[in-house]
Amino acid sequence: MPVEVKTIENLEFFKGLAYDELEEFASYLNPRNVAKNEALLREGTPALTFFIVLSGRYKVSLKGGKSYALARKGTVIGWSTVIGPFQYTGTATAETEGSVLYISSQEFFRLIQNNNLLGEKIMRKINKIAADRRALVSDEAS
Repeated sequence: MPVEVKTIENLEFFKGLAYDELEEFASYLNPRNVAKNEALLREGTPALTFFIVLSGRYKVSLKGGKSYALARKGTVIGWSTVIGPFQYTGTATAETEGSVLYISSQEFFRLIQNNNLLGEKIMRKINKIAADRRALVSDEAS
């Protein structure tokens, strides 16, 4: 079932994209319901899926006992799908029932290769998210 532009157009991750870019991205996304306690991804496994939170609360657990919660609509999970190390760096588990949009790594790469300008915009956003999350984790260690 294709995702409609209205589902993503107001999400922070998609801010700054033109309507045709939103349409293109939406055409690659799939909706999915998530059960409480379901693991969306596991640390150390190949990063094959990128998620965008629509609802629910998710705990990301890292090595060494560090963790953080993600609950804001539009938050992304699984950025390692498109940036090295291409393995999940944490385990994301649903603390509540919820819903997400997802795109496989193969489809994600197809999307950014088919539209270089869109790909560049998306990768800038993902690089910022990755940097912010790394900083969050290192701040907690201080």
